[in-house]
Amino acid sequence: MVVVSAVFLGSVWAGENRAVIKNFKRQNPTVFVIAVMVASYMLISLLGSVMTFMTAITLPLTLIAAHASFRLRNMKNKLENKMEGAGLKRSPMGIFLEALGQQEENLQKIQTFLEGKVKE
Repeated sequence: MVVVSAVFLGSVWAGENRAVIKNFKRQNPTVFVIAVMVASYMLISLLGSVMTFMTAITLPLTLIAAHASFRLRNMKNKLENKMEGAGLKRSPMGIFLEALGQQEENLQKIQTFLEGKVKE
């Protein structure tokens, strides 16, 4: 977990202090996240504990992402999202996504696409 945290913090620092990396992160956010995951995997494989990483870190994150993707939305949730969008309140997930460079516009496009598919 320390290795993953170090790679994540290093990527955030590099994104804030290096213009090339910041532009790459803004233009290719998915590739940047995958690069952080691959760098973490490579460092952990050098340490010899890949299976621990896969079961202890990646599996819970996958389950969290699946839960967030498939949950039903209610009025309270929509109101809190509007408050966060206006800058009145910040959630831990919002801070995490902002640090990774995932712009809300991209997430809104995905959400609209998924909602359209659910209605069909």
